[in-house]
Amino acid sequence: MSPAVTVPAWAPSERLFHERARAELRAGATGQAFSPGPLQVHASVLPLIRRGATGGLEQAVSLIVESPEDGLAARFSLELAGRPVDAALPMLRRGRQALRLFLPEVSKPSPVSVRVAAGGTDDAFDLTVLPVRKWQVYIAQQTHLDVGYTDPQNLVFRHHLHYLDSVLDLVSSTDQYPDDSRFRWNVEGTWVLRRWLRSRPPSRAREFMDRVREGRIGIDALSFNLHTEACSIDEFACQLAIAAKLREEHNIPITTATQTDVPGASQALVGLLADADVPYLSVAHNFAGRAVPYVGEGQLLARPFRWRSNSGHEVVVWYTDSAHGLYSEGNVVGLAESYDATVELLPEYLAALAERPYPYVRIEQAMTWPGLPRDLLAAKVPYPHDILHLRVQGVIADNAPPNPTAADVVRTWNQNWVYPRLRLATNAEFFTAVAERLGPDLPIFTGDWTDWWADGLGSAAREVGLNRRAQSDLALAATVHQLADVVRPADAVHWRTPMGRAMDSAALFDEHTWGAAEPWGDALERRNSGALQWREKAGFALSAYERSQDLLDSAAHRLSPILASPAGPSVAVFNPSPWARTDVVEVFLPESRIRPVGALEVIDEATGLTVAHNVRPQEHERHRPRGARLTFVASAVPALGYRRYLYRTARGDTEALAPPPQLFLENEYYLVQVDSASGCVTRLFDRRLDEELVDSRGAVGFNQYVHDRYAVAANVGHLSSRVSAADWLLRSRVTAGEGRVIERVRNEIYDEVRLSLAADGCSRLETTYRLVQGVPRLEIENRLVKLTSAEKESTYFAFPFSLSDPLTSLRYETTGGADGPDLPRIPGSASHMRAIRHWVALRSRKATIAWASREAPLVEFGNIHLPYSPFPESIDRTQVAPSDIFSWVTNNVWDTNFPVQQGGEMVFRYAVTSVQPDTLPAEAGALTAAGLTRPFMGVLCARSRDAGWPATGSFCEIDHRDVALVALRPSRRGADLVVQLQSLADEEVETRLRFPQLWVRRAQAGTFLEDNLSPLFQDAGWFHTRLRPGEFRAIALELES
Repeated sequence: MSPAVTVPAWAPSERLFHERARAELRAGATGQAFSPGPLQVHASVLPLIRRGATGGLEQAVSLIVESPEDGLAARFSLELAGRPVDAALPMLRRGRQALRLFLPEVSKPSPVSVRVAAGGTDDAFDLTVLPVRKWQVYIAQQTHLDVGYTDPQNLVFRHHLHYLDSVLDLVSSTDQYPDDSRFRWNVEGTWVLRRWLRSRPPSRAREFMDRVREGRIGIDALSFNLHTEACSIDEFACQLAIAAKLREEHNIPITTATQTDVPGASQALVGLLADADVPYLSVAHNFAGRAVPYVGEGQLLARPFRWRSNSGHEVVVWYTDSAHGLYSEGNVVGLAESYDATVELLPEYLAALAERPYPYVRIEQAMTWPGLPRDLLAAKVPYPHDILHLRVQGVIADNAPPNPTAADVVRTWNQNWVYPRLRLATNAEFFTAVAERLGPDLPIFTGDWTDWWADGLGSAAREVGLNRRAQSDLALAATVHQLADVVRPADAVHWRTPMGRAMDSAALFDEHTWGAAEPWGDALERRNSGALQWREKAGFALSAYERSQDLLDSAAHRLSPILASPAGPSVAVFNPSPWARTDVVEVFLPESRIRPVGALEVIDEATGLTVAHNVRPQEHERHRPRGARLTFVASAVPALGYRRYLYRTARGDTEALAPPPQLFLENEYYLVQVDSASGCVTRLFDRRLDEELVDSRGAVGFNQYVHDRYAVAANVGHLSSRVSAADWLLRSRVTAGEGRVIERVRNEIYDEVRLSLAADGCSRLETTYRLVQGVPRLEIENRLVKLTSAEKESTYFAFPFSLSDPLTSLRYETTGGADGPDLPRIPGSASHMRAIRHWVALRSRKATIAWASREAPLVEFGNIHLPYSPFPESIDRTQVAPSDIFSWVTNNVWDTNFPVQQGGEMVFRYAVTSVQPDTLPAEAGALTAAGLTRPFMGVLCARSRDAGWPATGSFCEIDHRDVALVALRPSRRGADLVVQLQSLADEEVETRLRFPQLWVRRAQAGTFLEDNLSPLFQDAGWFHTRLRPGEFRAIALELES
């Protein structure tokens, strides 16, 4: 029987934390303890300054007194330099009570005597009074937007619209207050504001924007809180464009962004914010869900700081610093409750902040944070400044309503105290003050702030896969539609609004709220409406995917008349990559175009040569269009261009080649051997490099299915946050087996084998391996039907690579460009896993191996880590290597916010390529991923009635392989179109672009918003531009009329 789960004393429950934090403050967060007579006294110096009766400043000494009985008369007095300065004569009650005595403000350390007379005793003890900071506290009121979690999504949105109504009322009701105490509000996300503006009368909208310009309402630039690592770069940019549009339409300032809850963000955020003229970022990380940044270098992260991306972009960051204070720091110290609570708690908090690494947690209590070594807090220094930002919500809750209490608290406070000075503020006000007072001296931290919550992406593998496919397909659809708009504007269609809706759906799925607080519940409302919330959330991914397919289909039909040939019916093969490619293409031939479908001849129109092909019958044919699927390899298709292939009926059909007797696949590039029992590749031999690429001697096979079960109870809220890793947690680990071949195909196009395997956690697992003739790539498809279970589990596919030389470089694609374990990272980032876009490149002195994943983003390098803090390795290091990749495809280790179970049919596609070692990693990775994420588009064309375009052509070519062409899109500034580029290089690069069939008159480079445009130098038809690492740029093109 498994041991019982041990829950640490300090469980990360919000209420429990806040109660304990307040209790610690009330007991005296700093200072020293004494025992005069029958009493226990804790004395400390507080940063609380008032103006005395004579006009001078006086500072406070706090006495926390514990009395053993009621009605005990006592006298407490302070003596400075032998002179009495203050006294109090309370009648004590049993238990704890607080007293404050005052003395003239000191300018240097000064000894005072504290005298206590009680119960017939008269004692004195010495206390050193130090000068205290004259704090300026900026109180930023807002609500944290969870799109769901506390209620179903649409109900949450409606509530937030009402919150903005209330904000305007509260702003007006405090117009007569002193300026510091006037109600101010920070709009965390533009998504709610955009909906509010569309649903309210214009007069109300004007009033709102007037208040923004007045400085009473601040607007933050992000639409909502995102899993930024799940976003494509253009999807991410689209969300920031909402803020840019608001700023331009209403002439309002938007200089800050807020990121709440998600403990980490892609460095793409830095570049996008900087390019959007948003120099400030307010962050509040949530350490739930096994996030433990304090276990490692996170102790070294100072605040505020400058976050610099590898591109050199910077933003100034403020982040909340208490492990569980999150975005309710001000609530803990009473600011949303009452003046009495605030005056009791805030001074103690400020004193602790100035003296302790963390304001609440004593060293001996730090062990209640999972995985924290006892001596680690010694690495963190107390907060050094006298300017502070405190977040306040209406109540301690997600989706909390506005609350006017803080305005009254601040008004009363500032009437009574000179320091700390409190001010209700917008985020912009605070950052402006920081820039003025601390700007030149802020520390700089560089790199990705890797998200600890990225593991949640594995909780919905099917939906994540759909959304990732939508991201790629929407970029392709936008590119083709935009080309069609400029090439044949008379045939324009209504595509931009559906595209915007599809991009919004993709972003709503990548928004950080993936389920209810209790996701296993099935209520109609509130925190346990898990089933309803997940249905809506999953619908965002499905909507994005379905819209992407509609837009792709429409785009292909727009290209058809443009690329049609006068020589006869044809297939125009469109290459979405910015370099020439040879790859496989598949297109549906309807029976209405050619009868009978099957006996065909395919001819390369440019060369006149016949091309090998394969024709397969339509699947599910009784319920789908009549016809067949034509597959062939299209050679040397130009960069972002096309190559046309004629087709016509022919005698006879393509005959399948006899399959070899053993499980060997081969083409001119690779020899692959498969073990049918395990379903794994045991040999992947590169004939060009004379290199074996698979390590078949380790703990796991190549493309091995691995299923882990954990000894942690299901459906217990936040349980995983309270469990530390131990050997017993890994209850079982099972790999797939009992494989058998169910299909073996070898024809002139591809060599393929499909196997069925028995796999724990699945009712079916089928694995397909394919080599395409003429294409240097192994394609892998794992299709499984997962059994639905709330039992804690994970599924991986393992890819142990063999490198005859040591690994010299590892790079992987992220939203913010190429990253790697040797590149800088923000201290406290997650390191046991990564969420990649699509590819990983491994480089040695003899080969560069590239691996790509279409649907599954999560990877672990070199080992499988137990998914509980502190995330230890679970495989003996002698049995694995740094070049091993583990694709973490499913898990349900979360106990809140993410689905606790998933099931049904899922597919995970991978590709592997090897190239010469001098090939740049990004080039190898992009080439490998292109077959999965940017496949050739087959466009069926009727015979053209006019001369038509040439048989082959290019619209855009980029000469640097580390520069990705993201998409072509409409211009925001009146150009004919925009080319979106992103650098995947480690260093700044110069690249050239040309547009052979677009007749470009002028090209300008600027930000993704087309700001700061500058003309590009042109030389012999090539336009020159430079990009920094990870940089996302727009090239605005003006065409000849």
